[in-house]
Amino acid sequence: MSNKKEVLQTEDLILKFEEFQNACRTILPGVNRHLIEDLILHQQENPNIEYMYKIETFTRKGIDVNKIKKAILDKIGMVPEVYDDGTHYVVNQKLTLETLRQIVQCDHNILEVRGEYIGNVGLKESEHKHK
Repeated sequence: MSNKKEVLQTEDLILKFEEFQNACRTILPGVNRHLIEDLILHQQENPNIEYMYKIETFTRKGIDVNKIKKAILDKIGMVPEVYDDGTHYVVNQKLTLETLRQIVQCDHNILEVRGEYIGNVGLKESEHKHK
């Protein structure tokens, strides 16, 4: 009897994971699931901190680079670096799920958003005082 219960629990876990994956695709289309998972884990660990991530946004070729840069700036307040002939935009910033949603909605030409946690490098309180 215990074995059947364990099998049902395992199947339930798989079903819930598939539901999570579907929710990621629906709510944050184009955002890499591992980025979402990592962000959620960090936020659960300490919900009062906005964690620093390197965010990489990929677009179609031939898109107006300045339009995408302006859209990202308008949505998240940061100007991205541009690579790969204007198809790859990179910005380091504090990240929330809402910020990810805003990035995805910047422009219909955005194909994918990836990223990774980079810690809180450079986000110290001020260390120097003006004399």
